[in-house]
Amino acid sequence: MNRIIACLLLCMISGPLMAQDWDPNDDTFDPSIQSVVIGDSSWIGDPSPFVHTGSSRTGYTYVNATAYEGMDPSVQISLMVPLKPGETVPAAGGMLMFGKEQAEAFAKTWAGQIESQDKEKQQRLPIKTSIAQANWALTVAVKEGQRFLQLENTSKDKVDTYRFSFNASKKLLGAIEHSIKKLKSKTE
Repeated sequence: MNRIIACLLLCMISGPLMAQDWDPNDDTFDPSIQSVVIGDSSWIGDPSPFVHTGSSRTGYTYVNATAYEGMDPSVQISLMVPLKPGETVPAAGGMLMFGKEQAEAFAKTWAGQIESQDKEKQQRLPIKTSIAQANWALTVAVKEGQRFLQLENTSKDKVDTYRFSFNASKKLLGAIEHSIKKLKSKTE
């Protein structure tokens, strides 16, 4: 848990770091973007925006290929919800870690849901990750005729839901696919 909080805080460094133009409605992932400034904070990479439904705050993703000590090389998806002034602990946030095969399976499922035209809510689709005790799922929400993909994390005391627009879902898929390619090049 401390690793997650540290990652979240590192990704919310104030001030610009080689900031680039960034559009929250863009649906393409640009791996050449090192960081962007959104509001008064810098975010690593080309993040996908989402809404944490429990707090109604907009947060951002960071996706990368990584190799933590004791784990196989993985694709990491960090979900970061910014702090409000005076807060010392984020309202929410999380991390999904996928081995290569898990990342490929998740990307395929995510892409299938993006392409789906079904306007009905669907069942909770559990997501298998490298972290055994994690309880993540893909869900679909429909609000005012608009379809959203959601990542849902259930812990013993709460459920956190991270809602992605259609364009943000496509950008996240691009980031995942890019990280899978990087992961494959590291392991081959």
